[in-house]
Amino acid sequence: MVVRRTAVGRVTVLSAVGGLTGGDETERLREAILAEVAAGNTLLVLDLSECGKMNSSGISVLVEAYREYAGRGGEIRLCGLHERMANQLTTVRIIDLFGRNATVEEAVSALVERASRP
Repeated sequence: MVVRRTAVGRVTVLSAVGGLTGGDETERLREAILAEVAAGNTLLVLDLSECGKMNSSGISVLVEAYREYAGRGGEIRLCGLHERMANQLTTVRIIDLFGRNATVEEAVSALVERASRP
């Protein structure tokens, strides 16, 4: 798995390419998220449009990320979820922890809009 990082103003976009099925690829995403936390980022988009599959290890990374961001008043939005992944997240009842958008652009716009509210 490759994790690409892009900054759009105050919003960081991490794009996962590959699968989140445990092992090195899942750990790379976890480390990238924790690096953003350590840097003080509070607005994160996780682009999963190029992530073909996910198991419980990948779900654990998402839950950990949610806890880290929510605990600091931050927000994570998911985008590019394939139907199967959306169904998995719905089944384990965590889909509603995250905002969701179809595209990176929509997710970034949603975060910027929410961050600009008083």
